[in-house]
Amino acid sequence: MHFLNYLLEFLIMLFIVSILGYLFSVLKEKIDLYNNRVTISSKKVSQNFLDEIDLKAFKLGNIKLTIGDRIKIYLKDKDPVKGVVLGAKKYDNSLVILTLEDKILELNVTSIKKLKIISRYGKLF
Repeated sequence: MHFLNYLLEFLIMLFIVSILGYLFSVLKEKIDLYNNRVTISSKKVSQNFLDEIDLKAFKLGNIKLTIGDRIKIYLKDKDPVKGVVLGAKKYDNSLVILTLEDKILELNVTSIKKLKIISRYGKLF
């Protein structure tokens, strides 16, 4: 019986520590976003590439997107694509994303059928 009590206390402590870790990571993302820094783990994305992108925060239809948001894009003629928003090129009328396979895609806005936000960078829920 004592073993179950210790195990329960240990599991509760692990749960609390994991929640605190999540809150601290979101708080770090908020501070980075406030200071105009976004951490994207990729070998292909460099600061020079990010400087070439025109818009870091923009509105696509009724959806407001910023750099670092995780999205799923349903295309008109292809399979859906999941990735992280890197920005938009205003004059090319394209959306630049980094896919899960570490590929950079520039998608024309007219080829997008539907867009779904999976998670926002620096948001709790």
